Amino acid sequence: PALSHIHTIHYDGKLSIVQVKIATGRTHQIRVHLQDHGTPVYGDDVYGLSDWNKALSSRKGILRPLLHAQRLEIDHPVTGENMIFEAKVAADMMGVIKAIWPAGEKL
Repeated sequence: PALSHIHTIHYDGKLSIVQVKIATGRTHQIRVHLQDHGTPVYGDDVYGLSDWNKALSSRKGILRPLLHAQRLEIDHPVTGENMIFEAKVAADMMGVIKAIWPAGEKL
C-alpha cells in the first residue's frame, strides 16, 4: 500500500500549506492522498477542485498544480550512496503561499 505522512503547516480557513513525506512511491500518490485528506492540490486538474483551479488561473495566471518537491532523498541504485536534492519554491507558488501565510516566505 502507498503511505504518505501529511503535516499541515498553516491553514487560513480556506487553503492549507502542507508538508508531505512519502514512504512509498506510487503514481499520483501525493495528489490522491491530499484529495482524500480534504486538501487537494491547488491547480490540479485531475484530483483538485475545478472552480478553485479556474480562480487560480484567472487571478494569478497559474496554470499548473502547486506541488513542489523541496527535498528529495534517495539511495543511488548502483552505489547505494545517499543522495539529497533540494530546490527553492518557485516564485509563482511563493506568491500564493505568502497570500495564505505571510510568515511563509521562510520556506
